Amino acid sequence: MNETVQKAIEQITYRSRIFPEEPFRIISENRELAIPKLRAAVEKAVREGEDLDEEYQMHFYALHLLAQFQARECFPQIMELVSLPEDTLDYLIGDAVTASLSDILYNTYNGDLELLKRTVDNPEVDDYVRSGILRVMGQLYLDGSLEKKDFQEYIRQIVYGKEEIGAYIYTGLASVICECHFADMLPELRRLYDDMRIEEDVIGGYDSCIDWMFQYKEEAFCRSPIRAADMLRGWAMFEQPAHEKGSGKDLEKVLRAVAAQQNRPVPKVKIGRNDPCPCGSGKKYKQCCLNKPKKPVDTIESETEKKKWLEHYPEAAKERKKGRIYLEDLFDAESIEIDRLLYLALMHRAIPIWNREPEEVVRNRKRVYLSEAFERFAERTEREQIQTLQQYDEKYTIHYLCEEWLSVLLDVLDEKEPLYERVSACYDEMRG
Repeated sequence: MNETVQKAIEQITYRSRIFPEEPFRIISENRELAIPKLRAAVEKAVREGEDLDEEYQMHFYALHLLAQFQARECFPQIMELVSLPEDTLDYLIGDAVTASLSDILYNTYNGDLELLKRTVDNPEVDDYVRSGILRVMGQLYLDGSLEKKDFQEYIRQIVYGKEEIGAYIYTGLASVICECHFADMLPELRRLYDDMRIEEDVIGGYDSCIDWMFQYKEEAFCRSPIRAADMLRGWAMFEQPAHEKGSGKDLEKVLRAVAAQQNRPVPKVKIGRNDPCPCGSGKKYKQCCLNKPKKPVDTIESETEKKKWLEHYPEAAKERKKGRIYLEDLFDAESIEIDRLLYLALMHRAIPIWNREPEEVVRNRKRVYLSEAFERFAERTEREQIQTLQQYDEKYTIHYLCEEWLSVLLDVLDEKEPLYERVSACYDEMRG
């Protein structure tokens, strides 16, 4: 082996407080010479496990460098390492399990899909590893390397399987369903939530997942290609240059900026008599809604405020883009209008704790939006002779099940209100 490369390998064999910048550069420029040594380091870690010298670090660097080299011939050894028992894996690679493992596996994947599946199905493997492999499979689907039908069939086997595989893995599976935009798998997503197998503090409730399903971002599950040095030099295990260290003042500045953004008042937009009517009719304001009596739902919040809180609601298909699905592809306009009212009432609003709304304001907002939603819901169920909440849910529900939002409406209505008796009777009759 070239002496320069051999020296660089020696310099990354054990821990150091300073990131080994120059050795990484040399190794990166000598792929073929370095790979055998890097693979041997991974094999050594597998073989020795928790008996490995705690100062030995080469196997950790090797994983990232092999991923940079896209050394697919080393994939079996890498999979053997990540399949070690949880405590052993934590001892060997620590936070890399959550920080970079998906990228490592994706960049070294050799086409052995069955090995990926067997590892996900193996209860002895660390949950974070299994969830990370699902992300790799999601990326393979987005790449076109994994057939949609086959991938969805595998997902359904997990969702409807009798063996419980862990909340973290189910949560990762839900994120894959959303980021792959599998809108035809909404029943499977709902099943995971109904069975309480999702960690909602990680990805939010079912309503948040619906928004996620229709968001198209540039980010992928896994990065490729990667540079090992760029991934590792900022880790806390290495001393950082003084100018890169954050300070308490920096954090305070960021918090103040966030607070200012959250507390920024929503501008009130004055509509001129000759302006287009905000209802979207195409008529002038004076010829349309100016003198019409306003419903409570039209006055509870301004159109600007509603737009703010509907920011993450699935975007309408104004300009269609190839390969994308839109809410209108699955639900009609009436369903969406009712759902938007429910969303404005029930979707969690990220308001800083120091600027919380009074409970009565929140309660009144829910009452107004849900009451309007109920009137439209009641009209539709009567018109279409829908007999049960389940029938409505199966055809028209988007973010919130009927039983869920009707229960909230009954809670915020005064029992003496005429609407309370109507909602209560409808709820009891249609629950089946």
